[in-house]
Amino acid sequence: MRAELQAIVDRLLASSAASGEVQLDEVGEAIGARAITTPEIEAILDALDAAGRRLVGPSGGAGEDRLKAVVAAARTLTASLGRKPTVAEIAGESGLTEAEVRHALALVKVMQR
Repeated sequence: MRAELQAIVDRLLASSAASGEVQLDEVGEAIGARAITTPEIEAILDALDAAGRRLVGPSGGAGEDRLKAVVAAARTLTASLGRKPTVAEIAGESGLTEAEVRHALALVKVMQR
């Protein structure tokens, strides 16, 4: 894992020591506008999980709506590009911000567990 991503994991672990929970929004905010791949997002989430943290999504339907938009955009782009799209490409296609796309991808990772 890149040093800057490990630093993100370390900050999230430190800030969640008392509660044992990390909000997915916190992960997205910590990543910010950094160029990061889907496997790197997965590595961050895996590191948090391995440290015993529970990943928590937002309440309400916004996360689910974004997830649907991200999945639809990713499928469209994969078909047209012939490869896995980047976060920036998915954001452009879906009309979401890159942070919202990362959040949706993190939600997918949590749901796959």
